[in-house]
Amino acid sequence: MGWPLMGEMFDFLWCFKFKRRPDDFIAKRKLRYGDTGIYRTHLFGYPAIVSCSPESNKQILGSKTEDGSFGPGWPSTELMGNSSIVAIDGLWHKKIRRHLIEAFNSPRALDSHLTSAQPIFIQALEDWASKRKIVAYDETKAMTFRNICEVLVSFKSKELLDTMESMYRGLMGGLRSMRIKIPGTAYHHALKCRKKLSNILLKEVRDRKEHGIQKHDFLQILIDSVDENGNKLNEVEVMENIVSLILGGYESTSNVMTWGLFYLAKYPEILEKLKEETRQIQKQKSKDEILTAQDIKSMKYASMVAEELIRLANVSPFIFRTVARDDVVINGYKLPRNWRVLVWIRSMHLDPRYFSDPLTFNPDRWDNFRPKAGTYSVFGAGLRYCPGNNFARVQVMMFLYHACLKYRWKLLNPDAGTAFQPHPRPRDGAEMIFERAS
Repeated sequence: MGWPLMGEMFDFLWCFKFKRRPDDFIAKRKLRYGDTGIYRTHLFGYPAIVSCSPESNKQILGSKTEDGSFGPGWPSTELMGNSSIVAIDGLWHKKIRRHLIEAFNSPRALDSHLTSAQPIFIQALEDWASKRKIVAYDETKAMTFRNICEVLVSFKSKELLDTMESMYRGLMGGLRSMRIKIPGTAYHHALKCRKKLSNILLKEVRDRKEHGIQKHDFLQILIDSVDENGNKLNEVEVMENIVSLILGGYESTSNVMTWGLFYLAKYPEILEKLKEETRQIQKQKSKDEILTAQDIKSMKYASMVAEELIRLANVSPFIFRTVARDDVVINGYKLPRNWRVLVWIRSMHLDPRYFSDPLTFNPDRWDNFRPKAGTYSVFGAGLRYCPGNNFARVQVMMFLYHACLKYRWKLLNPDAGTAFQPHPRPRDGAEMIFERAS
């Protein structure tokens, strides 16, 4: 269990931040206790269970969540809101989830996504080419935040977006910190940032309702969404879920895009294959015509590239849950009620037993390949499977299409290595020369 109060956080930080070998944290426990797939620890201020086998992960994220054995374990409802889909459980979670799925999967949502996002990507890529030398990690974050705010809430003001991005960085800092509400702490700052973000988004929701304003974005779809019983979400439910969706889609998607530029620069044969698919699609279009929903469906190789990038990026190394009952047994081990559970998905995605040569960037592995249950959970699983998973995939595919269409890039430090805190990324942020191809 480690040191008093700190538990095994020293070892966790040593593996992730200083040694930069995060998989050693699990490997050491397997060596010490055997490959049981479930271990007791103390992390982030709480006694916890680490699950890292397909069988236990599948149960915890799937059937055992469905029967109420496990509930959400992170983040704090203080930061995400009492009606945010990431923090609620039971019938309320099902209600909110139905609205989000209907909104994400509607043809109206995909059309809004395609028409709003692509001009932003096109303009950003042109700006990068004019700079020529860029840090991809910084540029993709700025582009993705602008894009997700445009698609979700139609915010365009640079001043407003800069203010919101600063608040989201503060909110994210609080989610990763100890829950100490003392001025000067990350958690206290995050609470202030969350309040300001809530006020901005709640005002937008109320303005639209009071003045009959209709916009072509995800917020409008959520406001108008009606479930099978004819019920709509109230203003606070809409606002709190928009706060969560921007947070969930911001850093994770930009990280995958950064790794896309990184890996494609290191694997020119894959880049050329992707460019060939891009050229074939472009041949059927007029000069400045953007991608359509039908184009997205036809991009088989881009889809495989996106999936491989999502696997290797491993943006979230684990998923939190909480033991919600007294009689929970996993793999013969009885788990104490109210303990945190870390479903360690990272180790599954990089295990050669489930993915051959797992550290190699190989999109072709996804050609008619279905991973074993419990071994691939980048978007969660079961009742809490991320409703925006296809939204994220389409963003990555659109970005790759437009990057391959007119540009070329070269890494300045191809052997820079990887930093793993707060998310896996090239240590130099993927510094590169980015320019027009001709």
